[in-house]
Amino acid sequence: MEQKLKNLSISKYSLDKDKDGKVIKKDWQQGASEMTSVAVAKYVGSLLVGEMAVVGLLYKNGNMYEIYGPREDVMFHAVEKIKGKKRGAEAFHQKFMDEWNKAVPYTPGSFKKEATKLSENKLLNATLKAKGINAPKFAEAVGRTKQSIYGQLSGEKGISRDTAIKYGNALNVDPVDLLFPKKTCSIWGYVNTLDVVDLEEPYSPGRIYSSSKEETVVVPRDISTANIRAIKIHSHGSMYHNQIIFYYKDNAAELDINNKLCIVGAKVKGFMDEELTYYYFGLYENIRGKHNLLNPDPYAEDNQKYILTNFHLEFISPVISTVDPKAVRDGTVFSQHMPTELTISQEKHEKEMMMLQQEYELKIAKLHKEKKEDLEQGKKVLEEYNKAQEELNKQIEKISREIELQYYAKPKDKLSYVDRALNLTKEALRKKSA
Repeated sequence: MEQKLKNLSISKYSLDKDKDGKVIKKDWQQGASEMTSVAVAKYVGSLLVGEMAVVGLLYKNGNMYEIYGPREDVMFHAVEKIKGKKRGAEAFHQKFMDEWNKAVPYTPGSFKKEATKLSENKLLNATLKAKGINAPKFAEAVGRTKQSIYGQLSGEKGISRDTAIKYGNALNVDPVDLLFPKKTCSIWGYVNTLDVVDLEEPYSPGRIYSSSKEETVVVPRDISTANIRAIKIHSHGSMYHNQIIFYYKDNAAELDINNKLCIVGAKVKGFMDEELTYYYFGLYENIRGKHNLLNPDPYAEDNQKYILTNFHLEFISPVISTVDPKAVRDGTVFSQHMPTELTISQEKHEKEMMMLQQEYELKIAKLHKEKKEDLEQGKKVLEEYNKAQEELNKQIEKISREIELQYYAKPKDKLSYVDRALNLTKEALRKKSA
């Protein structure tokens, strides 16, 4: 029996063994039974899908209550379920936290454990280090023994939600940051609202340009989703200088976006009459069906008030938030929480696509500048661009299908490594039962 609960998939079934001793599923047994054991499996999906987990709660009569979904949601739902245990709830909760902390994230196709392991003890260690507080001093502040704090810092003891709340209040940090690493995403583009950015080809105020620079920013948890995107305003003298702009990747043309800050994509004709997409940041207005984009910066010159007029709209998404990156940093040092190795993502390929277009435009601009507008030479550059673009599109489509399968598909359609995680859970429970 399966059901959906917010972002979670809940499976209820009973376990039994066939004649060969292999664990098999059967129908959920009715009637009350005591919760006796727990097993945890974690795995790492793509950067977009994020960290997932499976928790199996085993009952005395053989019933299994299985929780699958995003790691945070799984943990909190399991805790709430355990709270309903009539006898020994506190001890069982500690048992669950121990299993949760011991579970090493499984990366599909590899066993690179330490690269992705971000357990609670590491987060607490990093926070105390950032605050300049040692274990004895912290133990005194929260009314715990030094041995207890050292046990949590070493990973021997788990940190419950209630404990995280208490510690968060004492350290003046978000308690969630003591249980889970901060949400982050890459900055894929930059924009100047006042001045032209000369990258051989001039980028007018408001037009977004990409860079090979790798920069990561913390995403506020209340807006963090798989399709969140970020650009940075680099414009000295602007009220927006160094602000991070967050928006969602999905095209939102059907939303009420008139007179709102937006990221827009506009179709333009290239040197060979090919279609290119330029991206802009500005205040969108629709006047009698005509699309205009205004410069939102109050310090912009009069001739810079309009970024685009009557343009061909291809993509638009409202700005969710403009944030000072310092405002989302607390005492934890999020750079310490970033894994050294990340799985391939749409985000990376989308940035490569933008860089590819810029590279193509620079080649064409160079031809033009050098007065060598040979048609055949231009065609060759265009063919190279189209070939590379097609390959990147294939990669993006492939990743999109994988994400759709593992994140949105029905449980029976999930990718094999999800099944692997589930099998790991079942095997752990089988060993415990044996």
